[in-house]
Amino acid sequence: MIRLTSLLRMRAAHTGNAQRASQLRHLHLSDQPLMLLALKQTGPAARPLAVMLGTDPHRPQFLLAPPSGSTTPMLAALADAVTAYIDACQRHSEHLPATSNKPARRRYTDAPQILVPNPQTVQHLKDLGDDLRFRSVDDHSPGSRAVQRLGHWLTYLTDRADLAGSAALIPMTSFLGMHWLSGQSPLEDEDLATLLAWIDPPRHTASGREAALEAEDAATHRPAGPAPDAVFDNDHLAPLFDAYARARRQSLGQEQTRTLLELDRLLATYLQPTWDLMWQAYTLLQALPDAKSTARRWAHERTAFTDECLYLAQDGRPRPARDHAVAAAVRLARMEHAAAAFAAERAADDPFVRAELRTTGEAFGGPVTAIDPEHTLSGPSGRTQWRPRLTVSTPDPVPMEPGQLLACHTYPNARYKICEVTPADGDTLVELEITAGMGTIARPNHAVLPDAGALLVFTSAPASYRMPEFPAREQTPWTHGGPPPDHPDHSNEGEDQQ
Repeated sequence: MIRLTSLLRMRAAHTGNAQRASQLRHLHLSDQPLMLLALKQTGPAARPLAVMLGTDPHRPQFLLAPPSGSTTPMLAALADAVTAYIDACQRHSEHLPATSNKPARRRYTDAPQILVPNPQTVQHLKDLGDDLRFRSVDDHSPGSRAVQRLGHWLTYLTDRADLAGSAALIPMTSFLGMHWLSGQSPLEDEDLATLLAWIDPPRHTASGREAALEAEDAATHRPAGPAPDAVFDNDHLAPLFDAYARARRQSLGQEQTRTLLELDRLLATYLQPTWDLMWQAYTLLQALPDAKSTARRWAHERTAFTDECLYLAQDGRPRPARDHAVAAAVRLARMEHAAAAFAAERAADDPFVRAELRTTGEAFGGPVTAIDPEHTLSGPSGRTQWRPRLTVSTPDPVPMEPGQLLACHTYPNARYKICEVTPADGDTLVELEITAGMGTIARPNHAVLPDAGALLVFTSAPASYRMPEFPAREQTPWTHGGPPPDHPDHSNEGEDQQ
């Protein structure tokens, strides 16, 4: 654990109240997100039991699946609700002009955002999407096509949730934990009720710790799903499941209906406290100011959503159950780039993140002790290039090597390269060269030159990203998803080698 994070957790435990871990909100928050709570039955991992969802905190929609038998009617209703929300994001679009590497195109001005209580619900929706997108479509069953489409969108949303900085599907406990640190363990932070009690305790309590203890002991406290509490399952659900199964075996229709109504009331009451907590958390997060880079990431989210809509309209084949080697490598490369870019943008936007990185040697800060605005060097073509240099004195550890590229939040368009690191009188002198954003000798941009004595903080610069070149599937070995050994391509390869 990072030292500053550990210090804030200890301070939260000492004071009894959560500590702010960020001055800004680093994920986009929609004006009308879709809240979704899910419960599953014990047994098959993806068999749904109940869902509460909606965009209005006062009028949630509650859907219940029967304890046994077909879940298609409930899933069809869920599909209608989710796809109606997604379709509403496609009402308006904007024109994007052509660029050097992309033609002119249209992009939706909005994208779906679904908020769930915890990462376990994300995994449940992923399992559900894996199951539903491969279901066959029956023309005699009007809901089957909608259910398959729901599976496609759940797969898309849960895939986006794996990308750092994505705001398409967000677990609320992770969202809150990005901005506040409690005095309990990270594992305990996965309980929405106790985490929110630390952050926003009721007025009648003395501290967040006291409110969290009350939340644990309260009769109204319920786990946020997707698995119901074991005691609740044994004491309340199991008797109703047994009664429903018995009535179904004996063809007692009225008894089945009565049991379902009782189950409906029980589970709606069970989920209501979590529903209220989700909107309380939303209000807290909405009050935080947006980081500068949030708008850029949300624009990228809208681009990804537009591309997925086009794919669904033009092709629409479900993603395979398992990625082959090339697709898995591409996905991993995208995840790694997204994590690095999100970390760099958070550091550029948020002073807390920069302070945290200074404790780990991933950033350093200090006053500018010297500056050489006239420094030049000869470029590869022999032309003279303007490369101003400056020296920073820092008390921070600097494990970085010469050649490392850096960024500075004070001058976001500039880039810096470490030329030399020299220990001196307890501090460290770091000589830097400005490599981007300063213009040319003919047209210099003096705005990126700091004054002597200016306090600057430098972090690792986000590397320019270009997707690595991966071989086509037919060019990979059969052991990694390519053509089988007796495929003509393999025979030709053997002949070429001979």
